[in-house]
Amino acid sequence: MTPSWKATIIEWTEHPKARERKIDASFFPPVPESDLTQWEDRNEVQVPDEIRGYLLQSNGLEAQKGEIWPVLPLGDWEPIENECSHPDPWIRFGETQDFLYLLSLGHSPSIYRYARFGSDEEFFAPSFSQYLQKIFRGEG
Repeated sequence: MTPSWKATIIEWTEHPKARERKIDASFFPPVPESDLTQWEDRNEVQVPDEIRGYLLQSNGLEAQKGEIWPVLPLGDWEPIENECSHPDPWIRFGETQDFLYLLSLGHSPSIYRYARFGSDEEFFAPSFSQYLQKIFRGEG
């Protein structure tokens, strides 16, 4: 069963660090499943179930008055292929002022972050839900 992402995220906005940093949450209308499937087909990628479930509830997630986009609207997602360093495709799906967030589509989908003025990505979270929790704890 897919969790109610809105209820869960609203709960996370009550975390002391989220309240201290004023990390709120703004949701959007859901992505129609047909649009998501078309996007996947066009980009030749498969969005993992956990994130797919999120998109079917909200097309993006804005926080901290637009300073953080933990989940960009699907139309702003960018598939990235770099077979030299990564055999599986990645998707740039979130961003803050300092970081771009990348979803690795390997055997175990994981979240990495890339400093806007850096050179290498770094592991950030083992799952989408843990990624969001870290964002709302102010660790992003």
